[in-house]
Amino acid sequence: MLLKDKVALVTGGGQGIGEAVAKCYANEGAKVVVVDYNEETAKKVAKDIVDNGGEAVAFKADVTKYEDVVRMINFTINTYGKLDCACNNAGKSSATINLIDTPVENFDEVIDLDVRGVFFCCKEEIKAMHMNGKGAIVNISSTSGILGNPGIVPYNTSKHAVLGLTKSVALEECQNNIRINAVCPGVTETPLIKGVRDNDPATYQLFCTQIPLGRLANPEEIGNVVVFLSSDMSSYMVGSTVVVDGGVTIQ
Repeated sequence: MLLKDKVALVTGGGQGIGEAVAKCYANEGAKVVVVDYNEETAKKVAKDIVDNGGEAVAFKADVTKYEDVVRMINFTINTYGKLDCACNNAGKSSATINLIDTPVENFDEVIDLDVRGVFFCCKEEIKAMHMNGKGAIVNISSTSGILGNPGIVPYNTSKHAVLGLTKSVALEECQNNIRINAVCPGVTETPLIKGVRDNDPATYQLFCTQIPLGRLANPEEIGNVVVFLSSDMSSYMVGSTVVVDGGVTIQ
């Protein structure tokens, strides 16, 4: 097991990619803290892990609130005694609308969660990992952090920012034996996308035809990459951007 005896934390762990990351962590032997602003979904994921022989607990937190992030880390330390790895996955997209028509408050909401939230989490996770003398953090960006996508300027901006944050803090912390990397998923079979598949098959099929592999990612395929980056198997990777998109960005 790649993460045997490790303690892992996942934000936005109540569904989608975050749920898959939590379960992949558990499958590789980690004790998992499943964090979500929706306490019920976090509890369900933690229960699924326990029911399958793993170890996990749920914690409710809004990562846009610094005090919640501090409580999240304190809870992790009080529960399991340490923090070895973390995946900062909590985030949101933005409605498809041109920049000039985008309400300022919509831009602020996306930046608040997707950028400030990752900043808060990295800040406190790193403090906890200093206690161990090592650790690994994976920030979830997106192919929208690499490409330009008209109509979703707030999301594009936020995901580019996550990569910049990742690279900068990776350089700050690598000599402290804390490795920080980023994953850029392509379109993934999350509950939101499944809704598109069921209610708008033509749009769903369009997604698929734009992907060289011809299909969307399964959340577990993202989770497996996060596990790799959180484990000693990736011990020489610092500030890397790992794209998991079925070939979209190399076209």
